Amino acid sequence: MSTPRDKADARWARTRERLLEGGREAFAANGVEATTVLEIVRYAGVSQPSFYNHFESKHELAREIASEFFRKDRQTKQLIFEQIDDPAVAIAINIGQTLSIAMTDPVIGWTLVKSETLRELVVSSSADPLVEMISAGVSKGRFCVDSAHTVALVIRGATLAVVQDMLSGTADDDASAYFQILVLRMLGLSAAESNKVVARALKHDLGTVI
Repeated sequence: MSTPRDKADARWARTRERLLEGGREAFAANGVEATTVLEIVRYAGVSQPSFYNHFESKHELAREIASEFFRKDRQTKQLIFEQIDDPAVAIAINIGQTLSIAMTDPVIGWTLVKSETLRELVVSSSADPLVEMISAGVSKGRFCVDSAHTVALVIRGATLAVVQDMLSGTADDDASAYFQILVLRMLGLSAAESNKVVARALKHDLGTVI
């Protein structure tokens, strides 16, 4: 038999879930910076005081929404780094996973593209799997770059542009493969080798996480 406390906890959980979903929709439409708390509660269908019973600010809500996405994203990239011996193949798979946002979760995709606050979370950790992949490639003589950190920033910035293009429906049919090849060329691989690496990357199935 449920108690009044159980019912209160269930209502609290339902309201929080509605706020999370309302935030996803509002942030996807406008980005975090342009979205107001009033817009979030309208999307969620709850009162404004209810919002502050769960979150101190829209930025806290945004981080809550993004935290699971980034946790899975980082786990996947780390798994790629651990399982794939060739850093070039790992980078290609990494990019393919990230670009899958456009097809598997366009809400997160648009939120990420439009919101500087969430983009900062991508590089908020000192342990950066993408930088580790690039550094490993340099150590093995696979890549030729001077700064793994800078190259990782460039890759991420360009990836967001491609994600936006895909979400907008204006991307080329093979945008993902084209971009994977372009990144590998930037890392120092030849055109022929880049094509071979992307073909090999497509054969790996680590599961779509993002």
